[in-house]
Amino acid sequence: MSNSHSDHHHRIYSPLFSIAVLLSINLAWGASYAVAKYALDVVPPSTLACMRFFIGGFFLLILPSRERHSRLTTKDWKDLFVIGSLGLAISNALLNLGLQMTTSTKTAIAASLEPVFTIVLAALMLKEILQKRTMAATAISIIGAAMLLLDNKSVGQLFRELYSSGGFLGDILVVLSIFTTALYSILMKPVAQRLGAMRATSYSFIIGALLLAPISVMELSQLWPLAFTREAILAIMFLGVICNAICYVIWNIILRHTEAGVMAVTLYAQPVGGVIVGWLWLGESLSTGGLIGAALIFAGIWLLPGESPEKT
Repeated sequence: MSNSHSDHHHRIYSPLFSIAVLLSINLAWGASYAVAKYALDVVPPSTLACMRFFIGGFFLLILPSRERHSRLTTKDWKDLFVIGSLGLAISNALLNLGLQMTTSTKTAIAASLEPVFTIVLAALMLKEILQKRTMAATAISIIGAAMLLLDNKSVGQLFRELYSSGGFLGDILVVLSIFTTALYSILMKPVAQRLGAMRATSYSFIIGALLLAPISVMELSQLWPLAFTREAILAIMFLGVICNAICYVIWNIILRHTEAGVMAVTLYAQPVGGVIVGWLWLGESLSTGGLIGAALIFAGIWLLPGESPEKT
């Protein structure tokens, strides 16, 4: 490798540049919750997720790539199927169902729990040892999440919402979605290193879209024709091309060259983007309990990046 090529490679994957790009990605992902909630007024939840992944996967497939395309093995297809089903199809179906019941502002803040879930999954799946500071940070974030989701509501109100498709059920679905999203990062890292980020991302998107297609057909059979507006189409294209295709593939490219701790720090930007867009566009706000819960989540996450997990 020439010195000039080596310098160029170093600049692309330098920590400062990576953090700047990752912050931009997370701002877009934070805004996506408000955009998705807007689109859900026109498109049913599984159909919206299916459209996002199909648009994103198709967009990536037609883009030129320098990645070497070796033949996929049976293991490759199995890994991509698991990623496409759990980390994408199920995750986004849960997210869109939850967004129909809760606010995009609470969803964006709850999304900042992803690094907490990622650390827990890394301990379970990658055999990383959790140190005391990590366990304390996780506990603080979980308490904050509980306060955010309870939202000054009585036990009776929570049960009524749980059984009547209310806000509390939506909050639970969102948290489950965030957990499966964290699982996506754990599962995708070795696959992206093996197959290439763009190829792994596009194939997993297409698999996710195909898995959601039967549910989407059922939804559309009951609601067709959909009352598409120009704004709804722009929202779907933003979700599919920007948030899915471009953001995911860049995330997976950086994931191949950057430590998980650096990636986790940038997740701070998601709730910032989500709260701002939800407030300006949808007029959403948080209760006092929700604000305290959000502060505890951020405090817990702030403790995480300093950890240096050990492996057994």
